[in-house]
Amino acid sequence: MCLNLTTAQILISGGDERLILNAYGVNKYGCTPTPDDEILSFSSSTATTISNQDFAIADEFRTRLDHALKTISVEQLHFQEITRQKNEWRELIGLANETPLIFSPSGTDLHGLVASQIASNTLIIMAEGNETGSGIEVALKKGGGIEIVSIALRSTDGLPRTISEIDAEVIELVQHGVEQQRDVLLVLIDQSKTGMIAPSSHCAIQLKNQYETRLNVLVDACQFRLSATTLKAYLQHNFMIALTGSKFLAAPSFSAILILPPTMTFPIELEEPNFGLMLRMEIALNEYRAFYILTDAQIQTIISDFSKIIQNYLISSPYFEPLETPILNREGLINEPTWDCLPTIFPFMPYRDNQPFSRIENLAIYQQLPQQNPRCQIGQPVICGNEKSALRLCLSSRLIVEAAKSEQHCHDMIHNALRVLATLETLIQFDSIKK
Repeated sequence: MCLNLTTAQILISGGDERLILNAYGVNKYGCTPTPDDEILSFSSSTATTISNQDFAIADEFRTRLDHALKTISVEQLHFQEITRQKNEWRELIGLANETPLIFSPSGTDLHGLVASQIASNTLIIMAEGNETGSGIEVALKKGGGIEIVSIALRSTDGLPRTISEIDAEVIELVQHGVEQQRDVLLVLIDQSKTGMIAPSSHCAIQLKNQYETRLNVLVDACQFRLSATTLKAYLQHNFMIALTGSKFLAAPSFSAILILPPTMTFPIELEEPNFGLMLRMEIALNEYRAFYILTDAQIQTIISDFSKIIQNYLISSPYFEPLETPILNREGLINEPTWDCLPTIFPFMPYRDNQPFSRIENLAIYQQLPQQNPRCQIGQPVICGNEKSALRLCLSSRLIVEAAKSEQHCHDMIHNALRVLATLETLIQFDSIKK
């Protein structure tokens, strides 16, 4: 048996309608399944176009799979390769050999999987869809009979609510659920679309210790903007963790991992052969390997230098206003801060004549960016209040790895980010999107 598909065709298989290419050859996220060297991509909070190196990795892997299928069955090959990939993830992150890993096409699918394993009368407490994902709540409801309560992370004016206010609301909801003799699933997001953590890790740990048998915690870390130290710390508190390779790691969309504490298992471990997922997961592994070899100090320096210049630009420009986002704080979870305590998502609101753009206007300039000179990609608009939304400039592991090669590479990366913002400023002044 042979795959009988090109590498590009396999890369857009095994997902859902979001991977389907439109008339312009791009998916819902504006990405092609083949490399595009000319585009300046700072869009990793949404999706990133595949690199030449990653496409070559996928192409070589497809060839190897195709050759192997001449002598073994699809099921044998799937088990062999998935086992290898899971072992590599365990080794790179530093997980115990017995740590259960489950692969799935998307983070949305993972949430649905978790929902399918919990009691029908479970109360689920999670951050609002604006900061997580539009499909998450729908996926969680697949469990049937489940009640979901969404917590607002921002006020109607777009400003972040205080973490103490969010924590207090979560504590009250958990206590009420337990008093009703219900199981509770708390979804802790780390990090949200605009780079927030909620509820606090300290709050989640206290609640887990207090209601151990009644409360499960799922860390929605689908952005994968976490150090290995932080990941392992969450596991030590018996939290489940959902990750994807398509955000910070900049692999093609649709490659997700559910990490379970060693003491927890799901009765369903049947993962259907999915070569699209397998290729995308191989790319995510390749990106993580490259990032893994950098020191924490290297990563922090690059993020700090980038952040300082970008934030100054956003503050000084008459066309932008940074969206206020709380400092990343994991007090009670880790003792020594690692690189993931620094922001790698930079949300901002475009302005003209001292008025913020509407959601429609933000969507318009977002969609026009890939057709500009230079061609650019940034994160999709995120709703952040009544009639308000923010755009996002993002760092990915790929950009950091490239910047770490030399001072010149780092300078070039920051320069390209400034070119993206300058292109946005030009678009803001166009009559075609004026109010």
